[in-house]
Amino acid sequence: MHQHFTEYTFGDIVYLKTDSNQEQWIITDITLKPNLALYHIACGSLQHDAYDFEMSRQPDANKKMGLQ
Repeated sequence: MHQHFTEYTFGDIVYLKTDSNQEQWIITDITLKPNLALYHIACGSLQHDAYDFEMSRQPDANKKMGLQ
């Protein structure tokens, strides 16, 4: 039996590193592939697929204030 370990799990609140508004997204599904996890995330009615390196557990305050 294979075990997969992921950075995030279902229901986690994450922030997209590239989102200038630093909106909260919730992980709704995870697709596992060899050596890769693709996270399906939602923010209101918006949905997006992202990899772990595109997300953060904490918002980027500088980006939200327009400093980056």
